[in-house]
Amino acid sequence: MSNSFGAYQTELGDEVFIFVQSTIRNSDGVLVAYLESSKFTDLNKPALESFLDFEASRGNDPIITIDGQNYQVIRRVQSQSFDSEGLVASTILSDTIDGKNTVLARFAHDGYPVISGDTLESMWTFVRIV
Repeated sequence: MSNSFGAYQTELGDEVFIFVQSTIRNSDGVLVAYLESSKFTDLNKPALESFLDFEASRGNDPIITIDGQNYQVIRRVQSQSFDSEGLVASTILSDTIDGKNTVLARFAHDGYPVISGDTLESMWTFVRIV
């Protein structure tokens, strides 16, 4: 795996298929926006592979079989609450590597406004051959 910048579409059968779903809700819990993608503008494959190996070592991720091929499905949720107004124009998965924040994957999209009390929940799904 190598770093990839620009548009990167993932598909089932790739080294890793990535799909992210993001929901933004206001302070009353009402849905404000829903976004999903399997296309990323930044993908740090070496760091992502290390992240997935660590996550898989926790032992809670199912193995499924599709057309005779085994795949591991890893799902993780990231949540964020906003305490001020702003505009969010990308969904980012990051990790701390050697003491610094490192972007693993980024999905750039049309921006959505947020205000204090809004929450973002991103469900990251990774499917890789095992």
